[in-house]
Amino acid sequence: MMLSSVLFFLLATAISKIQSANAFASSSFKKYGFQHRLASSKATVTLQSSTSSISNNDSSSTPPPNVLCIGETLWDSLPSGIFLGGAPSNVAVHLAYLFKNAPSASSDNKADEINNNRPTVAVATCLGKDQLGKEAQRRLALNCVRTDYVQYHSEWETGMATAILDSNGDATYEFNTPAAWDGLCLDSYLKCLIQQREEEQRTDSHEEEEEKDNESHHVLFVMGTIAGRLDNDHGATSLSTLMSVRNSAPEGTVVVDINLRSPWYKEETVLELIRGSSEEKEKKKLALLKVNEEELVILERWCGNMDTNADDLFGDALKIRMEQLAQALNTQRICVTRGDKGAALWCDNGIGASFTENSGCSLPNKKNGSDTVGAGDAFLASLINSLFIHGETSEKALERACALGGYVAGCRGATPAHGDAPDTLRNVFSIV
Repeated sequence: MMLSSVLFFLLATAISKIQSANAFASSSFKKYGFQHRLASSKATVTLQSSTSSISNNDSSSTPPPNVLCIGETLWDSLPSGIFLGGAPSNVAVHLAYLFKNAPSASSDNKADEINNNRPTVAVATCLGKDQLGKEAQRRLALNCVRTDYVQYHSEWETGMATAILDSNGDATYEFNTPAAWDGLCLDSYLKCLIQQREEEQRTDSHEEEEEKDNESHHVLFVMGTIAGRLDNDHGATSLSTLMSVRNSAPEGTVVVDINLRSPWYKEETVLELIRGSSEEKEKKKLALLKVNEEELVILERWCGNMDTNADDLFGDALKIRMEQLAQALNTQRICVTRGDKGAALWCDNGIGASFTENSGCSLPNKKNGSDTVGAGDAFLASLINSLFIHGETSEKALERACALGGYVAGCRGATPAHGDAPDTLRNVFSIV
């Protein structure tokens, strides 16, 4: 009875926020392209409380996560319901699902997972000091996503995105602005993590480092472009935090997923996040850049590649486009997704380049009310798990990623449980 009351309260609170946001949007969205509340100059960001599954107070003795997803955590309001979302958080949840089923010691206890060196994933995000923020943190933790890098904003509310679906289930979004996730700061915990990774990279060339205890491992930093949507306006700090991580993290440890949602991006900001700051003497290459076919065309135009054909999405023609873009954007790998037509992956391991394609997988019939929200995030999570955690081939990585992305595209919400997937798909995307 108490649980039902809590759920009712959360739903009522969320609906109230949506109604308020939509009412405000109707009068201001046409003028500004977004909703805006004046930011308080006294707003502050606080660290995660001791209610976290792994307290910040224990960060110095806790092994770092294998993957840290940085950026927005928000609630997606869809016609079929309200779901926890935000691209980096979606990636984190899917990675946690995949890690839980990985061929390693299994346990329901978070400390046991760390002690047995299971892969772990954490989110670095900023939530509001409201009920939706508390519920977001709780659900992340329940899904085995570490929340020891979560921050809380003293003034701004937890993010909410109202999704408008077209006939194909594809979404466009309206956001409450500014939201807590616009205020992510480079706090002492993030700084410490980056400094540790830099130190490990400097010593990795020594033979004795190969015999270090198993707690030492590189961290993969995953980020998108939408968290930097406000630049440094209105008191927002997320873009500067993303740029600090991008420029400070060791080479080949940052993954960027492009999310070009109008009007929330600027050419110079996106390119700088991908390439690294022009002020850096030596720009460090990305580990992976993920784009869809529409974003591929936009990036090519920004980079001056005007002689390409947008319809060249297969074979050697696509390979040439991806290789040119990878060189222009300073990345070791680039992945282009093509919706239900699969994806392609170009890689350069320093010795030679490779190009791999996958035509996608046969999908089961879509459920009533299904949407494509989160399909790209699920795809990326699987790609990361296969390439960087398990060291699989590009062919196997694309096969698994297309299967998981296809499953999520046929479901409601961005993070459906993997155990509910048809066996034909789960047997492909799961590493067991």
